Amino acid sequence: MKIDVAVIGGGASGLAAAIAAAGRLRQAGVLGKTVIFERGQRVGRKLLATGNGRCNLSNRFASPDRYHGGGRGFVEKVLARFSVENTLDFFDGIGLPVVEDGEGRLYPRSQQAAAVLDVLRIEAERLGAETLCGQEIVSITFKGGSFLLVNAEGQRFAAQAVIVAAGGEASPSLGGGDGGYRLLTGLGHRVTPRLPAIVQLKTDTSSIKGLSGLKAKGGVSLAGTGARASGEILFTDYGLSGLAVMELSGEAVRRMAAGEQAAVLLDLAEEFSEAELVKFLARRAGSRPEKRLEDFLVGFLPKRVGQCALKAAGAGPLSREAGSLGKKEIAALAAQLKRWRLAVTGHNGMKNAQVTAGGAAVCEFSAASLESKRCPGLYACGEVLDVDGDCGGFNLQWAWSSGRLAGESAAMRVIGHEHY
Repeated sequence: MKIDVAVIGGGASGLAAAIAAAGRLRQAGVLGKTVIFERGQRVGRKLLATGNGRCNLSNRFASPDRYHGGGRGFVEKVLARFSVENTLDFFDGIGLPVVEDGEGRLYPRSQQAAAVLDVLRIEAERLGAETLCGQEIVSITFKGGSFLLVNAEGQRFAAQAVIVAAGGEASPSLGGGDGGYRLLTGLGHRVTPRLPAIVQLKTDTSSIKGLSGLKAKGGVSLAGTGARASGEILFTDYGLSGLAVMELSGEAVRRMAAGEQAAVLLDLAEEFSEAELVKFLARRAGSRPEKRLEDFLVGFLPKRVGQCALKAAGAGPLSREAGSLGKKEIAALAAQLKRWRLAVTGHNGMKNAQVTAGGAAVCEFSAASLESKRCPGLYACGEVLDVDGDCGGFNLQWAWSSGRLAGESAAMRVIGHEHY
């Protein structure tokens, strides 16, 4: 099979790349062939799982400072070419209305990830892009002005341009793997160490025993850094999960990988300063002095969370009456609620991570086109590159932006035009 643009991987960035390539070829009047090679039995499996099945497809506040890895300058150029507004126009143009929540997160109006995948598949088909599932490309070589692709069964395909959009190692149950990295290293590219990002954190559990499964709203910060997030905190038998924790997990994992210690600080009373919280707790104790400490924070926090906070602050036994709390004990409780420190001891690994940190070194690709500086005609996009974003739609925005840029650039090469 002779192909104009071969896309390796049928995830978010691969679908975006194929649509952009096929669309640009059609616009130029070129009867080109764009083919997606997907090793799984269907495209977009990971996309279906995003946003708890709702697909948090972007974030209104996507900017270079919300990304990590190879360099903000690189990310900035890609996002400038295909911005959030451009992405919204793209989805509107293919029939997907998008709505925004109060935190800037963007979702399909139907609140269904399947709708996002459906409109992408339909658009790819409309533009003539072909999808081959169950096709794992295991090697790519460049010879005689074109690329030779070989699948796991030994079948060969020739292509003028190749886009590696094979994703990262996170979530292997949803198709994650190291195939994209192996293809790129085989063509001379350097791949940085990979780590799990947006992943649950294992912590010291001595002060949160018995809280597994309980949720609380609050802030989470990473000690010794300016990193902070707010939202849901989920207590587990191994430590912490929840949106706020996952948002900071990548930085915690990176610190540990560098041999540094990491600790999270929970703020379960964000609406108060510590001094205000001391006054609030003192009034609460004074208004119901006969109330036992085991019930002292009921209504303010989940009952068991409040009990653990009191114990951690040294305010036991819980059979005491609230009126017996001294000033030092109230101050200690306020400090505990505002700065509940839990040492990070590990994480739940790539199999539970949503995103991979690390990947193909971006300095070896052009930020203007995502074309390889080592192998002309080769492009990379999405999670396979050393770029990972914060939790909240930033990684899918990177997939759309980088995928569309790689797809248009590959098509322009086929057409014979210079990259813009």
